[in-house]
Order: sequence, then C-alpha cells, then structure tokens
Amino acid sequence: MRFWGILAALVPQAAFIILRGSLPALLFALPLAAVALVADTKRDFESMASELNQKGVKASAPAAIMGKSGVKHEFAFALMPDSGKPRIVVDTELSVKEVDEMKVLKFYVKVFDVGPERAVLCVCPKLGARAATLAKEYGITVLENDVPKRLIPMAEKVVREFVGQGAN
Repeated sequence: MRFWGILAALVPQAAFIILRGSLPALLFALPLAAVALVADTKRDFESMASELNQKGVKASAPAAIMGKSGVKHEFAFALMPDSGKPRIVVDTELSVKEVDEMKVLKFYVKVFDVGPERAVLCVCPKLGARAATLAKEYGITVLENDVPKRLIPMAEKVVREFVGQGAN
C-alpha cells in the first residue's frame, strides 16, 4: 500500500483517538483523509500518463490546459497531441455523499472552455440524480465507484479504448 493510502486510512482514526472520540475530531479528520486519497489518485494518473508517453501517446497528469477564454484549467489527466487541443480530459470528484450538480457544472465549464473530443468525470461514490441528468445532457462520460482507487483502472480502460489500444 502506498504512503497516501496508508495516510488516508490512519488520519481519521488518529484524530478520533487524539481528540478523545469527539464528533469534531471525526469531522476534522475526514477532509484530511480525502486530501490523502486525492493525492494518491493523482499519482496513479501520473503513472498512467508515463506509460502512455512511453508508447508514444502524449499524455499529462496533472494537466494544465489553456482554454479559449485565456483561463488555464487543471485536469487530473489529459491526452494532448502537438496540435494543442486536448483529445480527452479526465477529472475526479470525491465526496462523502453523492456528488451534486454543481460539481458537474464546474467540470463542464472547464470542458467547454478547452474543447476536448471527450470528457470523463470520475466520481466517488456516485452522482446524484440531477447531476447524472446534467452529465448525460452535456455528453460527459461518468465513471462511478465507492472506492476511489478503482476509478483509475476504469479511467485507463476508457482512455485506452479511445486511443485504440484496447483495455490491456
């Protein structure tokens, strides 16, 4: 298990013990655990980008892409050919409850501005009903899983199928 994965598992428990089992301790610890999980997830996207780059597919993780508006947008992962227009962008939204429509809107604004061929949003645990409706309407591919680490192979499969390399 990687460092960030261990940290994500230990932070809530340590805070709960240190602060003598209080509810504020748990509420304090949950965001820290989420930060550790996101950091671990980004590192996995970096591994995926590195592997694709070795195969001659230009990928970045994290990816900072200049939009048509002149604003630079950050994504967890992107395939960026030399033309500068991203072929596919991937981002993550992790929550302790259903991911709401505001997160989908935030992602859509970034996608609209950079204009990729395909947009993938990885969510944990899942989208709410209204958020799912928006994502479908906006043409966003949504990957859902209760375990953040399982989203990486799911995203990798979508990316590989997109670039025609199969799902190894």
